[in-house]
Amino acid sequence: LQSVFRGRAAIWMQSLLNLEFKSVPFLGDYVLLAFGIGITILMQSSSITTSTLTPLVGVGLISLEKMFPFTVGANIGTTVTGIMSALASSNIKVGMEVALAHLFFNLIGTLIWFPLPFMRAVPLSMAKFLGSMAADLRWFPVAYIFTMFAVLPIIFFLLSLAGVAVVGVLGSLLFLALLALVILTCLRSTRPHVLPEALKRDPQCLPNTLRVQKLEEENAAGASGAGSGDADLGAAQAWWQAPLGWAFTWCAILLLITGVPNAQWGNMKYAKFDPREHVGIGAWSACSTQYTEEMAWASAPSCSMQDANRCWSWHMSSCSSADFADTAGANEMYEKSWENCTAHYQCTPAQWQAACLSGGCGGSGHESQCENLTAAVARDFTVSYESSGTAWGAGEACRPLDEVCDNAGTIGHAGNFGVVGLLIAVVGQICLLLYLFLRKRRDMSKVLWGAAGAFAFAWVMLLASWAAFASAMGGETTCTIVDVTTRKAARVTGSFGDILNGGSYSYGFVIFSWLLLTAVLGLVVQRVVYDMR
Repeated sequence: LQSVFRGRAAIWMQSLLNLEFKSVPFLGDYVLLAFGIGITILMQSSSITTSTLTPLVGVGLISLEKMFPFTVGANIGTTVTGIMSALASSNIKVGMEVALAHLFFNLIGTLIWFPLPFMRAVPLSMAKFLGSMAADLRWFPVAYIFTMFAVLPIIFFLLSLAGVAVVGVLGSLLFLALLALVILTCLRSTRPHVLPEALKRDPQCLPNTLRVQKLEEENAAGASGAGSGDADLGAAQAWWQAPLGWAFTWCAILLLITGVPNAQWGNMKYAKFDPREHVGIGAWSACSTQYTEEMAWASAPSCSMQDANRCWSWHMSSCSSADFADTAGANEMYEKSWENCTAHYQCTPAQWQAACLSGGCGGSGHESQCENLTAAVARDFTVSYESSGTAWGAGEACRPLDEVCDNAGTIGHAGNFGVVGLLIAVVGQICLLLYLFLRKRRDMSKVLWGAAGAFAFAWVMLLASWAAFASAMGGETTCTIVDVTTRKAARVTGSFGDILNGGSYSYGFVIFSWLLLTAVLGLVVQRVVYDMR
């Protein structure tokens, strides 16, 4: 960015992004806030807005005070995504309640911290302090994020399990301790003269930001290096592709954390008019609300063609009109006819389709209506029925996969490979970050080699996970499902991909993570070769 924004380009960008109207103070901040809202609505992501502008603050093109309105605007603009999602949901009332809660949470926060200049100083001062701490201690940002988003929430969650009294006592003590620490830090920085001598001491291990007596040599070093370093894209040792490497790896890790343990490697989804519950297939389990209730084995259906013709006609008395099948909503009549045939006579899809085609309803779309409904409920597999007994008892919504399908071992291998790939990718990410942070202080070539090896191994594991599940999808298996005709349990045998609706997002996440690691591996290997020169 420093190499791009130079000369007149830098002057133009600074004038645009540090907008201010001298005749009307603070009006520029509200214009920038509105700009942040608009950009975020267009991009549908506050992360894009903030992550694009944050480096510009780092290279000096935007002041921190002007970045604040952008960030506030982005937080408001991102709520529009939730509102749009709520309007597209099946339960608009509940969805809008959640979306509007998100909107007003951000609006109220903006009203508290933005309009009054002295209130803005609080988050700005906190940002400057945390930035100084990050400059002193490279590990501080990671520790801060881990503490604020993992350790403290877990502590308060565990306290909540112990009861209200424990939360009130221990939670208050923890809060008061943190508050005392914040007050002490502020006083040491702004008014050290009011503190006793014992609280004004500077231990040797204390970072410069927390010291009462700042170390001049550190300040001098910081001042001399403020305009150079990794931000200078023209430096001889700069690795400008590094952000792509660790960013792609973080994306892959998050996708794998979300996808691998989830019961969405594949799923059995049914048409909207089909009352059967969807089933999510995971690497080690199958999950559905149908497993919470007892289900009996289905007996072989005994529907005759006479029965099929009779139940077909119940809701089709007006189908002889010339354009019946072509009118809007005609499909609902066909669906009711299908429901009658399965509920009362347990007719198969083939029997219902034969009765439908012989019904002679008016309209050019009659044949398509019959065939489309049958295609929506029928699958290409063989069904076998038991004479009696219970297929599964009432219990948990998630059951071990080997109780549902006999290819659980192969699918389990896909999940196991995915877990190993995830863990090794984390190791590779740690090695990559260590190389980036410490390469200027010591020889980190072996660590980079370790990152390359870890990413290569993770790449192989994810490829194996992909291949294992793809193999299972194409192989023949036997699963226990709810039969479309009898609405009770039956065993079906056929291609696993035909029993399912294909792979779902967990499977897709593994494939996309593998593609991301392909790019990361290429970048790391390229850097290894570069360092060997």
